This record gives sequence, C-alpha cells and structure tokens, in this order.
Amino acid sequence: MLGLRSAPISTDLLNDLKSPLIEQYDLFSDNPVPFYYQDLDQLYSGSKFVLTTRPVDDWLKSVEWLLTHEVPKLSADMQHLADAVHKQLYGRTSFDESAFRAFWHSYHVGAGRYFANRPDDLLRLDFSSGDGWEKLCPFLGKPIPGRPFPHSNRRDKRSWWSRFLP
Repeated sequence: MLGLRSAPISTDLLNDLKSPLIEQYDLFSDNPVPFYYQDLDQLYSGSKFVLTTRPVDDWLKSVEWLLTHEVPKLSADMQHLADAVHKQLYGRTSFDESAFRAFWHSYHVGAGRYFANRPDDLLRLDFSSGDGWEKLCPFLGKPIPGRPFPHSNRRDKRSWWSRFLP
C-alpha cells in the first residue's frame, strides 16, 4: 500500500546478511531480522527500523501458542528451519516463560540503547494500542493511504504459519 516491496519471508538472511534478497526488497520483517538489526544497520547505512511491540504478556501468549501449537504442525523441513531460527534468536526451541520474558525486556532495552542518539532511525509501533499509519507513514516519508491499517496476522483469522503446513 505504501509502494514498498516487502520480502515474504526473511529466513535467507539467517546465514547471509548480504543475500541477494536484500537487493530485491525494501522491507524485511520477522525472524531473523530482529536478531541482526545492529549488523544490518552497519551494513546498510541509512536504513530505518520499526520495532513492533505489544505488552509482554500478550507477546508471551503468542510465543507459547506458536511454539506449542503451530511449529509442531509444520512440515519437517519448515519445522527444522523454525527451530534453527528460534534456537539462534532465543537460545531455545521450547517455551519457557521466564526465559522469553527476560529476552523481551533485554531486546527492547537493547534496541532503545542502540538507537538512543538516533531517534529518526527507530520507530516503536504498538498495534495493540492503536498505532498505525499516523506513526508509520511520517517515519517512512510516505503519505497516509486512504485505507484502514491492515492487520493480517491475528489468531482469530487464518494463521500466517498455516501456509507452511504439509
């Protein structure tokens, strides 16, 4: 909607931050991008980063649901890939509330510190509190579309992960 090309999946970046994928798209999201934001920032100067967030307890419910209900349904190849990403990013492939809570806090504090002197390079968006076009578009230098902000990865709708089921 904003005229930017968004990569459908960013797992190619797991092993190669200079992947040809970088040249094909303008936007990258989801894992493993959060793990490499500092490296990507160094490699691609002038990049902007959007930290999508929500209350930690909501995020924990989502991670627990993902690891206990969705990943086990994936094909063996996709399950292996998901486990590799989660192991590298979180240090584990199974849900542990205290470990994930600590990660959430550490990640948010770390991102804030990293960009502390560069507020124009990091935007925090909390969709659960109503953030949308009004914050995102000025940050990206894009006009606000005349359509509602999309929300496609909701548990009450078809799961994003379901497209990888066997």
